Amino acid sequence: MYSFTKGEYIAKISLGIFAIIGTIELVFGIVSGSIALMADGIHIFADGMVSFVTLLGLKIARRAPNGRFHFGYYKTENFSAIVSALIMVVVALFIVYRSYLVFMDPHQLTNHIPSMLVALIASLVFGLLGLNKRKIAKQIRSRALWFDAFNTLKSSVASFTAFLGILLSYFGFFQADPIAGIMIGSIIFIVAYITIKESSLTLLDACTCVDVIETIKKTIRKVEGVKDVENIRLRGVGPFIIGEATIKVNGEMTIYELNKITRKIQEIGKNQIDNLIGLIVEAKPVNKTRSSDYTY
Repeated sequence: MYSFTKGEYIAKISLGIFAIIGTIELVFGIVSGSIALMADGIHIFADGMVSFVTLLGLKIARRAPNGRFHFGYYKTENFSAIVSALIMVVVALFIVYRSYLVFMDPHQLTNHIPSMLVALIASLVFGLLGLNKRKIAKQIRSRALWFDAFNTLKSSVASFTAFLGILLSYFGFFQADPIAGIMIGSIIFIVAYITIKESSLTLLDACTCVDVIETIKKTIRKVEGVKDVENIRLRGVGPFIIGEATIKVNGEMTIYELNKITRKIQEIGKNQIDNLIGLIVEAKPVNKTRSSDYTY
């Protein structure tokens, strides 16, 4: 079983970093008059909300199965990722709208150098933080943290976009700043769309894991007593996979022999596929002498 402790720790650190940098960018955005920097500051605060939702999702996902949630709370991660993405859509709409108004009536900025430094430093910090989150997300196989990592890397790109907008405005292209704001909003839209799409597919039991299916098939066919593999069905539950496999066996074998085969398949499957936490094996007799099938 994977520990979500690392994911929770990095999400907590993110909250502090987002709050500090977001406040600094908002202050410098207001002082300089940069809509791009203000938009990025608002967007960073929204990213802080995303990290909070991610942290909440990771905590809930650790709960053990109970009488109501028989398979545990793992899909809470996917749900929290969708909630985070919807928050980002609202923020993006606001940023694009405000940037459009400034684009129609551009103005000269002040305090260019300090504002550019703030945006550039923010870009570097979020880049390093996002890469670290992505590394941890792969280790614990967390969809919510993966989105949070992707979202943080997006923040790095957005801050660098704000930097470019202020830089171009410094050289007289005043509309570059609101254009940067519109680009930041567009980046947020793209990330939100990808997240909602991927998380929704998981909640609908979709599993784009052809490689895992092939690995399971090869594993099962090597087990002594298995004639063939008829069907394999998998679905994601948060960072894990559970599934069902239908195999063909000699219909004259005993219950004890069949039980030994199914246990062997389940054991080998979990050993070879790290995030496989459950595999139901259904056996169909090739030359059955009885009308009933066996399921384990």
